[in-house]
Amino acid sequence: MSIGVGGVAYLTSEDENLVQYKYGSFNWNNPEHYNDNKICDGKITIHKDLLSKFPDSSQWITKKVIEIVNCSNCWAKTSGDFEIEIIVFSLIYKILEEYKISNSFPEKCSVHK
Repeated sequence: MSIGVGGVAYLTSEDENLVQYKYGSFNWNNPEHYNDNKICDGKITIHKDLLSKFPDSSQWITKKVIEIVNCSNCWAKTSGDFEIEIIVFSLIYKILEEYKISNSFPEKCSVHK
């Protein structure tokens, strides 16, 4: 059963140091956040060299291993210093799981809950 929320991320660039994705989110429980136009103006930047330096994922935000710019359709954020959109964590998890399996970053990633 779906709770009607999710997001999608598209690979926009990759080089030896960085991987960047644009992403968007939706919440079908709130008409204000349906995102029918599929706007993906958020940004996820992964610093490849820092992934191995800081293997503990709890440090990735504070050490700037992964940088996030919330999309304009952001409907739920963490509290505290960073206020990161909740759905981004699921997207990052899926991106990095695919990387572990195939040793390459996926062109597209989506989550639906």
